[in-house]
Amino acid sequence: MKHSTIRWLVTAACLSVLLFGCYSPGGPVPEDPLPPADRDPIPQKVIVEEVVLESPAPLENGVPPEPCNWIRFVRYRPETLDGQPKEVNAVLILLPGYMGGANEFEYMGRQLVSMAEAGGAGSIEVWTMDRRPNCLEDLRGANAAEDAGPLPDPALAVDYYYHGASIGGQTFGGFLQEWQVPYLSEFGLRLIMEDVYEVITAMVPNPADRSAAVFVGGHSLGTPLTGLFAGWDFDGDSGTLDDAGFRNCAGLVLLDGPVFYSDLERFNNITEAEYFQRVADIRSGVAPRLDMFTGVTPEAMNLLEILGLYAAAAPDAESTVLKNVAYSEDVEFLISLLHSKDVGNFLTGVPTAGDFRYTNEAALGVFMDDNFQPVMMLQASLGFLHGGAVVEKDFPGSLAGLLGLGGIDMDFLFIPWDAGPPYELGTGPLYSWVNFDQVGDAGDPNYMATDASTLYTTMTEEVTDIQDFARILYRGPSNFTEWYFPSRLRLDMGAAGSPFNVLAGLFWFHNAEVDVPVIAFGAPHGDVPDPSGWDEYRGSIASTDFTGIMCPGYNHLDINCAAVDRPSHRENLVFGPLLDFMLSRSGGTILVD
Repeated sequence: MKHSTIRWLVTAACLSVLLFGCYSPGGPVPEDPLPPADRDPIPQKVIVEEVVLESPAPLENGVPPEPCNWIRFVRYRPETLDGQPKEVNAVLILLPGYMGGANEFEYMGRQLVSMAEAGGAGSIEVWTMDRRPNCLEDLRGANAAEDAGPLPDPALAVDYYYHGASIGGQTFGGFLQEWQVPYLSEFGLRLIMEDVYEVITAMVPNPADRSAAVFVGGHSLGTPLTGLFAGWDFDGDSGTLDDAGFRNCAGLVLLDGPVFYSDLERFNNITEAEYFQRVADIRSGVAPRLDMFTGVTPEAMNLLEILGLYAAAAPDAESTVLKNVAYSEDVEFLISLLHSKDVGNFLTGVPTAGDFRYTNEAALGVFMDDNFQPVMMLQASLGFLHGGAVVEKDFPGSLAGLLGLGGIDMDFLFIPWDAGPPYELGTGPLYSWVNFDQVGDAGDPNYMATDASTLYTTMTEEVTDIQDFARILYRGPSNFTEWYFPSRLRLDMGAAGSPFNVLAGLFWFHNAEVDVPVIAFGAPHGDVPDPSGWDEYRGSIASTDFTGIMCPGYNHLDINCAAVDRPSHRENLVFGPLLDFMLSRSGGTILVD
């Protein structure tokens, strides 16, 4: 549906109830932040490197670019004096969520490896995978910005993606369109399963080592993919089990994901005729080849990385991204969806997000923090705004479905509300960011308005350092997002548990013999139920060793990146139990060359 059509529908729906209002700046103002909490950093004892394995991409519907003939993952391994790998007790392979890349686990990978080395109870490696479509991303601009010096130079990225600048003799060719990627019709579930299996078997060739010390896990969408891997029949012969996923790992790790492999409704929701017709439509281009959340285009995901670069390079400088970057109408529409106070603000566009003055940290926080971002799958608990009026936000509210937005959380949702007087927009106060550990402490946990009229947040609801979050967006050889998410994957997942799955090349089986240790973490504002729902979450899985841990105050993205270095303020509720789980369930040591 075109953006103009959506706006017309919203207008028609709202005129009858006269929801229009005029912009009038002002409102309660957040109190001053507390001093930051004391840090107890984990000594970093980790080597980070990209590993590539040759594996030809499917050719049934066009020829993908050459980079797509490689499986890529980021390897976090213990630092050694000679730089060579050492024996470890466990290897954790992690699969990213919907529209996510390997860098979802950038903070987690570094910290888990370093924590293991510091603790002395054992050593681990963490491998974080990119799905195959990440091969289509042109990261030259972002990587050049990252590599510019001790601090990133985000202007290099902006010039490359928006101003035609050349890097290494290359200029940006634009974001790929549906018609340019016919081959993505073949980048489905089977390819992901085979890629994970190829990484495991190529890197750890001894089956006994795999079953003793390799753990497979994922975040969000990565959790059903983990479950599907556990029950995948890699030789297509249900009479042999040695090749099955669960026989090639020592345990499973589920990071705030909605389903496990026993949830048959998730994996059996389409008829045979419908499935094969949809495949044909995707191949021909009648149906979309890309599956994109409303407004979250490849450009929008790249712009998020640019926001992260700016927040890391100059956190307190005034942001220019929303004012000076010539982003597309699609991105403008997305920003309007996420940065509107009410229906009137959305429809009139007064003021726009670009009319507010933000520091670079605040510009990132206002789009990703759970008190400003309404979409649950995009939320992290990063802190709060400071420096000007901040008022309650009630958009999109009940209009979310009409706008194509799902998973909306309107609790404690706010928006800045001083962009200057209506006749001089852009002259309001400079909004800055209060980090998660400065909104309160044990003696005064609440972060209030200066007049005590509004409770904005509390220390129990804030867990992630905004600088840690900024770095996971761009740091290293990969990035946080997956620009081109193939619609074939969602289609295949709906047929994986169907009676015709083998005909579709989906060799998944629901088998009561699948019995490996499982640990699952849930965020109360994420994708799993409250503690009383763990039995339902487990379903009928065969595992007799299941641990479920809820993480109060966490949002969906916090599971991977809640700060680990301020335990006196907020203890990280994931990394310690996860490390203990792997070291206690490991059946030996392995040396990965």
